[in-house]
Amino acid sequence: MWRSVIIFLFVYVIIASGRLHKAVVAVLGGCILIGLGGVSERAAYAEIDLNVIFLLLGMMVLVGALARTGVFQWVAISLARATRGSPVAVLVCLVAATGGLSAILDNVTTVLLMAPVTILIADELELDPTLFLIFEAIGSNVGGTATLVGDPPNLLIGSEVGLSFNAFLLNLAPIVLVCLGGLAGTIWLLYRRRLYVPEDIRARVRDAQPAGAITDRAEAIRVLAVLGLVLLGFFLHDTLGIAASVVALAGAMLALIVTGRDVHEAFGAVEWPTLMFFVGLFILVAGLDEQGVLAWIARRTVALTQGHLLLTVLVVLWGSAVISALVDNIPFVAAMVPVIGVVIPEIGAQMGLQDPAVVARLVGRPLWWSLALGACLGGNATLIGASANVVTAGLAEKHGRPISFGRFARYGVPTVVGTLLLCSVYVYVRYFLFVSWPSA
Repeated sequence: MWRSVIIFLFVYVIIASGRLHKAVVAVLGGCILIGLGGVSERAAYAEIDLNVIFLLLGMMVLVGALARTGVFQWVAISLARATRGSPVAVLVCLVAATGGLSAILDNVTTVLLMAPVTILIADELELDPTLFLIFEAIGSNVGGTATLVGDPPNLLIGSEVGLSFNAFLLNLAPIVLVCLGGLAGTIWLLYRRRLYVPEDIRARVRDAQPAGAITDRAEAIRVLAVLGLVLLGFFLHDTLGIAASVVALAGAMLALIVTGRDVHEAFGAVEWPTLMFFVGLFILVAGLDEQGVLAWIARRTVALTQGHLLLTVLVVLWGSAVISALVDNIPFVAAMVPVIGVVIPEIGAQMGLQDPAVVARLVGRPLWWSLALGACLGGNATLIGASANVVTAGLAEKHGRPISFGRFARYGVPTVVGTLLLCSVYVYVRYFLFVSWPSA
């Protein structure tokens, strides 16, 4: 047991320190774990979730095809122009657009596409772009929480538990919209008088021509049509009995066909380090599971809350947020998914619930959604809490506008506290207040 724990914690520390690339550390840690007998090769390879890997791969190829057309730049410039150069309105619209796109794409890809355009717009307005970038990273994490494909932790939860795209949309999108609205409203109240741009400078943005951002109109239309089919497939995949990863891969291949893009170029643009990072994590978690570490953590969690479901849900929600603020939320969720899987039947048994379907509905639903909300939103607290934050900081530094750890936390921590308070109320009202509980 201790071999698995020590290696997993060592990988965690190295990832948090940022001294080595997280993909290298995770894969090397998995190899060491197998070599030391902490997990068998068969169990390790069986734990690698190809549904997650292929879903990410398909979306990366599809987004890469769409990015070449300039659609994302067109969206950003159009929003900025629609605000007539009002700096706070530009900020609110960019954050809202980033949040919306992150629900459809993954949040890392969204900030990669939006950040360069945001820096350009901020420079045109002669404003510090770091404020815009920080709130865009925060908005991407909030918006990405709404769907299965929006944030990597959701992919892990959905694939392991078998939760569909529609399940995430129906359960998380309502509170995500409230949180995004609250974030936009807070930005407006705090900065509508503090951000000032002279009229002659605002005219630059008003006169911008978004159509110039589109490099190939016909290709953009074809790829957008493919993206529409993929989104339709996500909505229907559970009904059709087709995995979301199959839909994404099929869409990616169709995009390559309709664009005629070189296959080597398309796959060369895939973020392979991200995919290998997931492979390493799956192996490390397999070691924790095989050695009984996760079952022990589950028993301790139930003992701490004495099997009280609402208390356990709140502990998962706020505890996930705190831990995700300190370390990358992806490895944390990878470790917690099997833990929650053990906690659910234990609490169900303590509540006297016998029917597995009832246990899954009354006990499982609030716990899974609390884990997703806590991990995804908690990552907003610090610069290392979510992959989108790290990517945004790297882009800002590349453009000579570094974002400090302290400055990000100054905006991120209050956002996390506010959104988690909203989520706590939402979880209680939706999953406890009006629920009919069967007698034991």
